[in-house]
Amino acid sequence: MRKLGVRIEPFLVVREAEESVDVPGAPETFRFGYLDANDVDELLRLDPSVDREELIAWISAGKRCYGVWDGSRLVAKMWCDLDEFSYPPNFRKLEDDEAYMYAAFTDPEYRGMRLAPLLRANCYNSLRALGRNRLYSYTDYFNTPARRFKQKLGARNERLRLHLQLFGKWSSTITLRRYA
Repeated sequence: MRKLGVRIEPFLVVREAEESVDVPGAPETFRFGYLDANDVDELLRLDPSVDREELIAWISAGKRCYGVWDGSRLVAKMWCDLDEFSYPPNFRKLEDDEAYMYAAFTDPEYRGMRLAPLLRANCYNSLRALGRNRLYSYTDYFNTPARRFKQKLGARNERLRLHLQLFGKWSSTITLRRYA
């Protein structure tokens, strides 16, 4: 259908970290924290799917990247937007106590080491320290592993939405279901 210019994308708006998350501690070699413009080269090494200019633009716009380091090597990251729920089909300005989390990525060599839940739990705590208590993300409806992962961390689905786009000219997003 994409070849015909038709995109149909169901996704979930997910509320995370409503309760504290209990995940086992990380080995002492790992450290957690926000990254800055000095870390752009490490971000590109970890995830080359984003270009340098875009990373610098995100940092300049006030978006925060939270990461996990193994010694001097960045091994996982996740972006946080404190101003906007910047996923285009669900775009909206955020309140002062909200944050939108997106673009999580773990180095393939470190997958299976339970870094993703540690990253998420530490990021939740860091965002709470900034006064951000309502944390959101989105999940592609058909991404079952991501849905299970967030569910294990106590996240709950808020809305099922459907984004429709025709020929790159017309698009609309509708809510199919609100969860209690």
